[in-house]
Amino acid sequence: MTYREVGIKAGLEGSRLKLFIDYMNKRWADSEEEKCLTGYAMEWAERFKDNVEWGCSDSQGQMVLKELMGK
Repeated sequence: MTYREVGIKAGLEGSRLKLFIDYMNKRWADSEEEKCLTGYAMEWAERFKDNVEWGCSDSQGQMVLKELMGK
């Protein structure tokens, strides 16, 4: 399974799906298969679906979000 497949399964679409995929690839590109198999990617997909990814991210994750959102 891929980050894209997980995002779609979680109900993400359009720009939210793209942001989720980009975030996951920036944070954990080298462990996509593992993150998808263990359910960790789905946890993050749900966070993006609920628009709580900022509050659930550590400082490194927030820096990635800022970069991806052009802030």
